[in-house]
Amino acid sequence: MKRGLPIGPLAVIFLSGALAACSTLPFPVQGSDAAVAEATAKQADVLPRLQPYAFGLCYSPVVNEDAEIEEEAAYQCDGGRLIRQDEDFFWNECSLSQPHRVSYVCFPPDKAKRRITIQPAPQPQ
Repeated sequence: MKRGLPIGPLAVIFLSGALAACSTLPFPVQGSDAAVAEATAKQADVLPRLQPYAFGLCYSPVVNEDAEIEEEAAYQCDGGRLIRQDEDFFWNECSLSQPHRVSYVCFPPDKAKRRITIQPAPQPQ
């Protein structure tokens, strides 16, 4: 009679630990060539802090909702204007667990523009 745990439960424990280390959140990578080209074309005559840039997000339609992907894109763009450029599948910079990549062009917000409220000077009485 053999003693100890059979191989099956050990394999399940090992695989569940390995899969727990995988992220299920969308994660940023370099955008597609088309998104990078679009961002580069729009950079002329724009202040450096306002120059658009491209980025991609890797995700899996099995575990990620569309709203979750859009929320991460807005976070990566710091609240600026986003243009969804394209989407590709495999042979990109994404992992096998999240093989889809959606690419965006981000136009950063102009944080230098602030609303200034001028209060009237108090009137002498």
